[in-house]
Amino acid sequence: MTVQREDTEPEAQRAVTSDWRRDPGFTWPERRPWSELGPDFIAAWGLADPSDPQPEHMEIVGQNGSGKSYLMCTMLQERMKRRKTGAVIICTKRADRVFEKLGWPVVDSWEEVRQEPNCLFWPQTSLTGLRRREYHEMKINDLLGRLWRPDANSIVAFDEIGYVESLSGETKANVQMYWREGRSLGITVVGMKQRPQGALRDMHSETYWTAAFKPKDRADLERWAELFGAKRDWMPVFDSLNRQRREFIIANPVHEEAYISWVDVPLQPVKPKRDTPRWWRAGG
Repeated sequence: MTVQREDTEPEAQRAVTSDWRRDPGFTWPERRPWSELGPDFIAAWGLADPSDPQPEHMEIVGQNGSGKSYLMCTMLQERMKRRKTGAVIICTKRADRVFEKLGWPVVDSWEEVRQEPNCLFWPQTSLTGLRRREYHEMKINDLLGRLWRPDANSIVAFDEIGYVESLSGETKANVQMYWREGRSLGITVVGMKQRPQGALRDMHSETYWTAAFKPKDRADLERWAELFGAKRDWMPVFDSLNRQRREFIIANPVHEEAYISWVDVPLQPVKPKRDTPRWWRAGG
């Protein structure tokens, strides 16, 4: 994404350069709708060095109803269409109509995942309370163990990574392993969370891309702003976001770029082709 930024930001948001709590190099992010920004993002994601493509993890932060699920599904569908990247979305909610708009098959076993490189792994159950958590722990740990192999070249996304981390010490360790070591196996991790607080630090330290929606709770604003840099610079940017249009900030420190965007294209179901990788078919 190499679009030149605007030379000036709104007068009300200009940083006071003498304030050490601000970044003197800060510039107000340009607003671009996803129909314009999305193609540039898909072309850049994982290609910081085009001669040596590497997975680039991503975090998406936004409270319920903010639009984070819609954004993630849009990103994964566009990457599948443009670059044929396989992706497994691990779903743990009781229901979410946004995921249905992808058009991807819903599965709950490894045998089904082997046949569907692009799918929703959704272990649904009528169990409640601790038994429901135990069921999710068993199914998700089994999946993460089987997906962990060299040359995976795939995306593993979590609809609510905070819940998955909380299932058990083993599950938390597996998620941490994916954040820290997944890139060496060709695995890109995408983690969605309602709040940045409480997540493994690896979610913030190991990610190359961060997307965040405007928080509903004013007390959360400072922490959300710190995901992008000096909070005194970024808090006014969050304040400027249009919640009705579901605007979000997306940034990458490697590319040294940040934008304000919103998804202005409808998510239409697209059934993925069964172009299953050889290693995937042979997996145990």
